Amino acid sequence: MMKSVGSRIQKAASQIRQTFLGIVARGDSKALQLKGFTDETLQEVELIQHVGFSSFVPDSAKVVVIPLQGKTAKSVVVATTGGAVVVNVAKGETCVYDQFGHQVLLHQDGIKMTGNVEIVGGLKVSENIESDGEVSDKTGSMQAMREAYNEHKHGNSPTALPLME
Repeated sequence: MMKSVGSRIQKAASQIRQTFLGIVARGDSKALQLKGFTDETLQEVELIQHVGFSSFVPDSAKVVVIPLQGKTAKSVVVATTGGAVVVNVAKGETCVYDQFGHQVLLHQDGIKMTGNVEIVGGLKVSENIESDGEVSDKTGSMQAMREAYNEHKHGNSPTALPLME
């Protein structure tokens, strides 16, 4: 009798799909097409992401698939890894990055951004601003301002001293 009960439990459990790893066949930010075991293909699997964070999952990324209620047809993706670009972080660091190589790295000494940055809205800085490149506004560059100042005269007077560097 115990063997019969055990057999029935095992048969029922074998019909419940367990969490598995898949590979993205077609990426997106909301629903994915996945390759599962052997020749299995899952269509329009919902991608669950944290509120306030949205990313486009690239093809060939690895994903964690959870079949809700044990049914493959009700699967969701809850984690992804292994895109073409992967950033390795050190202990305590956090990095947000994309597949184009842009990144915001939060590390022990501050924040490092890689890529062009566009700010929509104001920017208030409480300490010094340094640049290894040109600084410009809608009218011109600071270098052009220096050159205009250093060359200017008032009538027969000499050029301004000290020169702006």
